[in-house]
Amino acid sequence: MNRKRDLNADLIRCVAVYSVLSVHFLLNSGFYSVPVEGAGMFVMCIYRSCFMMCVPLFLILTGYLMWQKKLSASYYRGLWKTVEIYLLASVACLLYKKFAQSQDVTIKSAILDILDFKAANYSWYIEMYIGLFLMIPFLNGAYHSLADKRQKQILILTMTALTMLPKLLNNFNFTVEGWWSSPVLSDKYNGLVPGFFTAMYPVTYYFIGAYLREYGCRISRLKNLLLFAAAVILFGAYNYYRSDGLSFQWESNSTWGGENQITAVLLFILLLNLYPDRWPKLIQEALIQISKVSLALYLLSWIFDQEIYSVLKSLVPSAEDRWIYIPLIVPSVFLCAFLGAFLLYRLRDLLHIPFRLIHSKAE
Repeated sequence: MNRKRDLNADLIRCVAVYSVLSVHFLLNSGFYSVPVEGAGMFVMCIYRSCFMMCVPLFLILTGYLMWQKKLSASYYRGLWKTVEIYLLASVACLLYKKFAQSQDVTIKSAILDILDFKAANYSWYIEMYIGLFLMIPFLNGAYHSLADKRQKQILILTMTALTMLPKLLNNFNFTVEGWWSSPVLSDKYNGLVPGFFTAMYPVTYYFIGAYLREYGCRISRLKNLLLFAAAVILFGAYNYYRSDGLSFQWESNSTWGGENQITAVLLFILLLNLYPDRWPKLIQEALIQISKVSLALYLLSWIFDQEIYSVLKSLVPSAEDRWIYIPLIVPSVFLCAFLGAFLLYRLRDLLHIPFRLIHSKAE
């Protein structure tokens, strides 16, 4: 086992990718078509708040790991590792669409879908990450140019105000009578803070990760856990209230919402302050193997979502009755996607063999 690995980073990556699949249960089980009312939906709103910090965890981890990267040719070559996994996963998804779903997939349409990040249906993250990757040396330059800890805190507060607060505060139309008792009547919102820069939320998370790498955050694990649990329950209850008997309202509880920044930071710090290097070797090895293939696991999970959720829907017609199967469905998708990702990485290694032979002969 490679003892130089950061097992806390592996743990965070594993929790993040499992959380993605947990959130996708809502997408694939019909949650968003069910009116938000009753005890069951209250619990599911809390469930959603618990796992919606999935993508923010990945982005904070990116800042945590890459905060010292500088502008160089070798840095940009590092992007290829992500691109090649995306390409292989895209081919797998396209083959599934053609032969399992009988879609009209041609060479031309396949190329266009790959270039447009549509070939693998969950590849919006890749499109976003490529842009973030290209900016990282410049983000690091800006971050390290600040004189001290206080200035870096002001940077994070500024980015939070620009990217997170709008989704948290710009959710009501105060000119509508009864806006507080029937919040869904507020379909035209009064802006309390500027909302132009919300799409820059990955940069906010990146700077948070860089800050935590440089300064850390020591808090007792019990207090941290209690704060995380309280935030999840509070935000779940708020979103239940916000939806008020209609379908789930996304405004504040989106990836770039202030709610998920709070829960993601709390969970990231909690996981960062654990000691997985003291855990049994078998668990450590499992964390490493899942972490290594987490990107492909995420991209390929769409294929297994199609198969497993179609069975669930056929056996359990009611969306509300499907929720009790979360402990069965999410781990099943996770395991299948992990096995698929493991095979995809082995395929990648096989494709690398000819290039290694050519390189060795050239030497």
